[in-house]
Amino acid sequence: MAVAFLCPKVANAQDGKGSINFVPYVGVNYSDFSGDAGYFFGKTSGKVNLMAGARFEFKITSNSAVIADLNYRRLGTTSEMFLMSGRSIPSIPSNLSESVGIILDRSNPVGIFEDLEKDIYLNGGSGAVASSTKVTLDCVTFGAQFKKGIVAGLSARAGDEGTFSVAEKMHTHTMYCSADIDDKGNVINKSEGDSYGKEDVGDIFSDHLNLAIPLGLTYDYKNFSFNATYHLPLTKCAEQDEYSLRNQAFDLT
Repeated sequence: MAVAFLCPKVANAQDGKGSINFVPYVGVNYSDFSGDAGYFFGKTSGKVNLMAGARFEFKITSNSAVIADLNYRRLGTTSEMFLMSGRSIPSIPSNLSESVGIILDRSNPVGIFEDLEKDIYLNGGSGAVASSTKVTLDCVTFGAQFKKGIVAGLSARAGDEGTFSVAEKMHTHTMYCSADIDDKGNVINKSEGDSYGKEDVGDIFSDHLNLAIPLGLTYDYKNFSFNATYHLPLTKCAEQDEYSLRNQAFDLT
């Protein structure tokens, strides 16, 4: 990328028919999950990350080109999924109260933990409430596009692309407590705290390429190229056949 910026002719977006341009780029990427995201991660909201890549443009006419593109980007979402494990608490319906790993979608983790504490301090035992704060997928995307000029400097792009995830992490915050009750009903050996960590969630996501259609606009000015692209997902990115989880992404570079 440094070489390309120091040698403007390499990335001159105004070259004529038959030219090949190398165009490095950096930018920001907004992503979220669509479909049955609530089943996997509870309530989600989009996340902004940095991205970088490069493309080769081969001019087939003075105002159209074929593009080969390769980039690294981080997809994912912020999440509000809460899990309770190890104890029953009054706020959970009785048919669920003995389960382990209950998904409490759109709940209040602090309130859940307070109920859990009361239960443990009355009856003894241990338990934890874990909230996932974000899910991140480190991805490599490659594809081909056709670029067509509309008016001076402005072009439209469309094509196809494949995205492969190389690392999948869920960042968690866990609140835990434990206590023993003596013969007189007093709380002894009380322990509570918070922990933060990352969990590998690769078993949720597919190990094959996820396909999408990039739809974008480009404005070329001298040696600079400004791009806005929406990536229309074609395939699911999760293992479970009965649920639909897809990557949604939009980027500016």
